[in-house]
Amino acid sequence: MSLGIEEDNKKTDEPDIDIHIIPDTVKTGNYQKRSFTWYMEKPSAKDYFLTVFIFAVCTLIGLLFQKLDFTDTNIVTIYILGVLLTSIVTDGYLCSVAGSFLSVFLFCFFLTEPRMSFQTYAVGYPVTFLIMLISSVLTGALAAKLKTHAKLSAQLAFRTQILFDTDRLLQKAKGEIEILDVTCTQLLRLLNRNITAYVVENGALSEGKLFSGEEKEDAEDFLTPEELKIARWAYENRQRAGASTHHFPQAKCLYLAIRSGNNVYGVIGIPLQKETLDSFEYSILLSVINECALAMENAQNAMEKEKNAVIAKNEQLRADLLRAISHDLRTPLCSISGNADMLLSNSERLDEATKHQIYTDIYDDSEWLIGVVENLLSITRLNDGRLKFKFTDQLLDEVIAEALRHISRKHDDYKIVTDCEELVLARMDVRLIIQVLVNLIDNAIKYTPPGTVISIRGTKTDGKAQISVEDNGPGIPEEMKPHIFQMFYTGKTTVADSHRSLGLGLALCHSIIESHDGTLILTDHDPHGCNFTFTLPLSEVTLNE
Repeated sequence: MSLGIEEDNKKTDEPDIDIHIIPDTVKTGNYQKRSFTWYMEKPSAKDYFLTVFIFAVCTLIGLLFQKLDFTDTNIVTIYILGVLLTSIVTDGYLCSVAGSFLSVFLFCFFLTEPRMSFQTYAVGYPVTFLIMLISSVLTGALAAKLKTHAKLSAQLAFRTQILFDTDRLLQKAKGEIEILDVTCTQLLRLLNRNITAYVVENGALSEGKLFSGEEKEDAEDFLTPEELKIARWAYENRQRAGASTHHFPQAKCLYLAIRSGNNVYGVIGIPLQKETLDSFEYSILLSVINECALAMENAQNAMEKEKNAVIAKNEQLRADLLRAISHDLRTPLCSISGNADMLLSNSERLDEATKHQIYTDIYDDSEWLIGVVENLLSITRLNDGRLKFKFTDQLLDEVIAEALRHISRKHDDYKIVTDCEELVLARMDVRLIIQVLVNLIDNAIKYTPPGTVISIRGTKTDGKAQISVEDNGPGIPEEMKPHIFQMFYTGKTTVADSHRSLGLGLALCHSIIESHDGTLILTDHDPHGCNFTFTLPLSEVTLNE
């Protein structure tokens, strides 16, 4: 009893609300649902002509058979054959039914006595007409049905082939744009309708693209601002919208989101043109869109994987750099510290020759550290894109001469020969090119024995300025050549100061020359040794008289 009182109190406490249903003033599209019942297809004028022609021929053959004293059974068979042919060459069922009745009328009018009349003298003819009509109708119906089934089977095979082709093409497609193009092209083949596509860029739906088939409508008909708003609604709400739906039914297209889970990669628009998709077309359409979404998801995952691989590689590069620095910089720093401590503690007891050697060692170690730091700074800025180039026109002979003033003091033990053509002007960042030359010359000094001849040549070749640094030392083993320009690669060659090589010099040289739109290559020097050659863009010299 108490429950009933509480319910009554609830009802009395509710406010009085009047509900008014206001019809939508926007006229929705009168889309007709496509019917695929084989007996309702409307015949064309061609079908009517073929029907009349076939039965006219059957009547002529019947007249010929009468003159040849054939029985009525043979003539009836001709008309049944005509009904069968009509079912085969025309669409639908109506022409075969009309042909069945027409065959009876023609047989009665032209081939029974009295002729040119629908009256018959023979008592059995009405039964003959009835059996002829039933046979013709059944024959035509079966033929039309078989033809329809054959057509549907061919259509099913075609659509299945499109699905297989779509899957194969999507596997080969690279990038979201190519995936969307493949999907829309396949939908165009499948539906024989124009397709509009919208891709997601920077978290928003971009402007649409129209894929046109045989019907060449203007893009403005389907890519209007109103249609774009509906496509964006489908994207934001992850629902289908537009024509034949409850959301924006006045639209020209049906919009379906390309989505996988909660991620939406784009929107596909299907112009319905006053006719909806049948259930089979719609199911295949969803299958193709799902394959597209899966392909886009895989493409994004691949991009993320590649991005993570780059990040991991950079982290590994930093780790290698720190490990190389901590290991290889310790030796010269300890040497400088130890030599400085020796000078501070035992300066009075050391002779001048020993002091000079200690000073020399400290200088060499500090110069090596300066070179390493310069290379580290340059290659870090170059990889991060923070290195600003100052391109100027420079003469090759002047650049080579300036580089020779910065090379290692140990060059006195080597014979350095320069050979440079006059007035070869190249476009370069002179500071970086000097660093390249210093690294190449110091590399030749470091990895060749004293007394080696080091030749530096500057020439003009094939519209490029070319500089080569070659030596007649022992050369570089074949197994090292593919890796010679890799960062932190030092090889297995034993040299006097191999502990002082981070493997940065040649990698830095390669990056600098590439930034100058040039090339750096390694070749063998005849009869032995190696030759590093790089090119730079030539500058034109304008002579004013």
